[in-house]
Amino acid sequence: MQGIIATCTPGLEDVSIEELADFGLKGEKIGRGIISTNAKLSDVFKLNYCSKSLHKIILLLSSGEFSKLSELYRAAYEIDYSEFIRPEQSFAVRVSRAGKHTFTSIDAEREIGQAIIDSYRKENGIRLRVDLEEPDVLVRCYIRENKFWLGIDTTGESLHKRGYRIYEHPAPLRTSIAHCLIRLAEWKGSESLYDPFCGSGTIPIEAGLFACRIPNHWRWKSFRLWKLGFVDTEKFMEEKKRIDAEVKSLELKLYGSDLFRKHIEGAKRNASNAGVSIDFFQRDIKDAIFEHDVIVTNPPYGKRIGHTGKALYANRMFEKKLAEGSWKRAVVITAEKRNLESYSEKRQIMYGDLPTWVFVYKR
Repeated sequence: MQGIIATCTPGLEDVSIEELADFGLKGEKIGRGIISTNAKLSDVFKLNYCSKSLHKIILLLSSGEFSKLSELYRAAYEIDYSEFIRPEQSFAVRVSRAGKHTFTSIDAEREIGQAIIDSYRKENGIRLRVDLEEPDVLVRCYIRENKFWLGIDTTGESLHKRGYRIYEHPAPLRTSIAHCLIRLAEWKGSESLYDPFCGSGTIPIEAGLFACRIPNHWRWKSFRLWKLGFVDTEKFMEEKKRIDAEVKSLELKLYGSDLFRKHIEGAKRNASNAGVSIDFFQRDIKDAIFEHDVIVTNPPYGKRIGHTGKALYANRMFEKKLAEGSWKRAVVITAEKRNLESYSEKRQIMYGDLPTWVFVYKR
């Protein structure tokens, strides 16, 4: 078993831990936007290939507390990197830091990078090559206040960049958040799901991927784990075939509408490329009918719609429709907290640098 950490959306760590349980793994929140688990290497591939809420999967090499950069150097120096980096390969270090420190992220990257060079030279008599632009192996360090986690990136570009989007909405919802909203709604594949502000179709598309168990097959060749020397490629490919064989073809009751025709046409193209069947149609929110089991949506707000007054109108009309409609559960994500006064459950998440509210309604 290998200790791993995974990054996810801050505020939705518990939902990502729930997804880990689907893979037979026990997760624990250890930092803002960071969860940990113990897994086999086959699970590391499976998480990269199948996870919908996680962003990066990191093989954990060291963790602990520190008070100064020299302690980070010592922790990185004590690791034997021979298993992870071949002599002919290049490497780079990336640091993600939150909290108050007397050093910058670049300072920490230099310190850890030098420790890796010195450690490898001590063990193998070879000076590793640094490539900051296109390294073969990427070492990541996450720092939260006085705690750190150091490991090898097996993912590369964040998993929320699925690869199925042909049409890009001006303000698309992050796919990993959409997946978490669907889980918070406790949606079952037999139920109908409707997004009245569907934009480029992210929420119903993610629901379709979830129900049909469609993996991240658009970009699996780009995973960083293929460059790691200890990876058994044949075993991973066998696991991939097994996962691909479990993809389901289901007739789902998924619906999405939007005010703008161009978004509807774009959503249809995205759904087709994702391999899911969804009923998209053009409709103003004032004409929407909420007669579905589950409502999951991301209503427009000031910056997204370009006009605060229009955003307030859309949100008020949405609340009116929600009050009148017949539905079982509804989940709404919005930065405009004041537009949603009544709720049964709420949580604040971080969407980039923007504090955002998620409201969960249940009848």
